[in-house]
Amino acid sequence: MNTDPKVLIVTSAFGDGHIKVAEAIDHSFRRRGISRIVTMDLFAAVYPSLNELSRRFYLNTTGYTQEFYGLVYKLTSRMKPDQFMGRWIHSMGKRKVQRIIDEIGPDIIIHTFPYLAAAELASTKGRRIPLFTVMTDYVVHGRWLHPQTTKYFVATESMKAELMSLGITEEKLVVSGIPIREAFEQTQEREALLRKHGLDGNRHYLLLAAGAYGVLSDINHLIIRVLQQSNFDVVVLCGNNHKLQMATEELFQENPRVHIRGYTEEMQELMCISSCLLTKAGGITLTEAMALALPVIVYRPLPGQEAGNAEWLSEHNLIEIARDEEQLVEQL
Repeated sequence: MNTDPKVLIVTSAFGDGHIKVAEAIDHSFRRRGISRIVTMDLFAAVYPSLNELSRRFYLNTTGYTQEFYGLVYKLTSRMKPDQFMGRWIHSMGKRKVQRIIDEIGPDIIIHTFPYLAAAELASTKGRRIPLFTVMTDYVVHGRWLHPQTTKYFVATESMKAELMSLGITEEKLVVSGIPIREAFEQTQEREALLRKHGLDGNRHYLLLAAGAYGVLSDINHLIIRVLQQSNFDVVVLCGNNHKLQMATEELFQENPRVHIRGYTEEMQELMCISSCLLTKAGGITLTEAMALALPVIVYRPLPGQEAGNAEWLSEHNLIEIARDEEQLVEQL
């Protein structure tokens, strides 16, 4: 048995959830003394222009493009790797992927994103590389599936049952939950964090992950409604959306109840401070919030995996869904 394997983690910058899971896995290996780890956005390495175009489309879906994305997601949700669509998608860029695998020489490949060209190259230079897939949502989608996968790590027992109904044997399935970074497995003392972030301990805070939405008028109107019809202060996280941050700062610069942040590495601390999180339905963000026992409202979940995540967690009374501003105000 190889006690010091070289690990390739395949991830993606479609959102930041896949990267967060890759980080959690990387840190877990390193805590166990395994340090030869390469994390790579493999699709970006193989198709940089197509990746950037696809990523921008995904991150800026609004209106009709949301419906189009949802339609594509639904049409491919039951795709099979041995049928035309599955073979075509999983074969994209195989030659470049082969060169990358040869250069890295991994003993293990872990997918946190469903670009499975490596699975099509399961045997390379006469040796079988174990392939592990870590699903990052609470719903099953056909893009994650490939017969060469050694094991699947899934979030729930219901996902395991669904995969078994699709013909995947039980010994290939592990109900692990979605991996999260170690910081989210423990809370911190709230008063100290409030002082650090310059916030008032007598206020209740709604943490709004606004950068994920990107629609300026909607977000700022939403903040106004929250201020008018609730007692919450709002901590607005704009992420890398600089246009959103500038517009929000201009509108609320004189309002002491609105606290605007750009990109932050202190999400865990802000979650510990807050009384509620308002966010999109990314599987990793929802898992991190639930680990900290932070109440979550998902606002207008997008068609596709986000709607699936929100609906499953809502059905199990783990989060709330607000489909419009009226529902949001009622839930607050």
